[in-house]
Amino acid sequence: MLNTIKIQCPAKINLTLKITGKRDDGFHNLDSIMQTISLFDYLTIKVEPSDKTEIILSGTSDEIPYNEKNLVYKAATLFLETTKIKSDYRISIFIEKNIPVAAGLAGGSTDAAGTLYGLNRIFDEPLSRKKLHELCAKLGSDLNLCLEGGRQKTSGRGEILESLPFEEFDVSLIKPINLGISAKEAYTKFGEKTGNIPPTLSLPLKEGGKLHSHKFTKAAQYNAKNLRKNLTDAEQILWQHIRKEQIDGNKFRRQQPIGKYIVDFVCQPKKLVIELDGGQHNESINIDSDKERTEYLNQAGYKVIRFWNNDIFNNIEGVLEYIKEILDSLPTRGGGSGWGVSRSDFVNDLEWAVIDDYKELQQIKEKYPSSIMSGSGSTYFGLGIDFENENGYWVKNGLKAIPHGVKEV
Repeated sequence: MLNTIKIQCPAKINLTLKITGKRDDGFHNLDSIMQTISLFDYLTIKVEPSDKTEIILSGTSDEIPYNEKNLVYKAATLFLETTKIKSDYRISIFIEKNIPVAAGLAGGSTDAAGTLYGLNRIFDEPLSRKKLHELCAKLGSDLNLCLEGGRQKTSGRGEILESLPFEEFDVSLIKPINLGISAKEAYTKFGEKTGNIPPTLSLPLKEGGKLHSHKFTKAAQYNAKNLRKNLTDAEQILWQHIRKEQIDGNKFRRQQPIGKYIVDFVCQPKKLVIELDGGQHNESINIDSDKERTEYLNQAGYKVIRFWNNDIFNNIEGVLEYIKEILDSLPTRGGGSGWGVSRSDFVNDLEWAVIDDYKELQQIKEKYPSSIMSGSGSTYFGLGIDFENENGYWVKNGLKAIPHGVKEV
């Protein structure tokens, strides 16, 4: 029998999260795609013979309890009860905490899954993989995903897994340092906002077998920055009239990546895109390209309006009046914050449920429109982008999707 083992426990993100109804046991049925990523907690588990069985927890974080309230403690207790190990042991578990707490990244769940896996290895695997999954399901909704890892389509309350083809991609995380959102709070807000009505639209992130999230690459970010520095004459004129919320307090951004395109101007709360076209856009090849671009943006939920450069030069007042009329005709998403009227606008139902209540989350979404909240917590992830380091926010760039769950190291 092993004496000591070290377990690597990965965080997860929810690429999608749709809630399909309330269950009789008080939980919610989910339709979600989850993915483990290269952010890890580490458990060092040591087992020694003793005159009584006891579980001793310790670790690096001052934000979690080191007693029977910790899911790691509950996992160790459940393992001992299930295996009915006859001898007495002192089980010491040291938790090296790197995954933020109450962040929607399954930090507690992955540590609990790692505990079950690690104790099973130490005691020469008395439990089958199937039995380990049964214990995971008893303890929580995300443990099964953390045990198995990779990309999984999850249903039930998250414990039912369907393996999906693994696809490696870059991931970045950003979280307000002083904001944690518990699962209980997020689901309560969801219930208050919907009356538990099932969703009318699911937004999968797979299209043609590839990841599809309206993400933009580092190259797109770089190109957008260059375009902002080199606005055309028409763009400069319009920008001077719409910047700093000059049209009834509506905030615009210039040269903003949306999916695979960089749009000229966008008002995110109204989901309005403004494009300026020069004479070359009258050519047949560009007409077709513009049509494809507009259809793509429409599918992403944006209304697109176009002006010729000459309209800007010769009739700027008429242009501004038309923009104002369009803005007045569009709903603002989320009564004050401008983010949450349409549930179908969000890949994560819980993001839609909580974003109106937290300016920190609104600021993330405003600055990084393609970012998505993971799970029920306060962490946002970006695919193929880097978040900027700034005061009040924890940032982790350079992570990757990984094909495994908890494992021995």
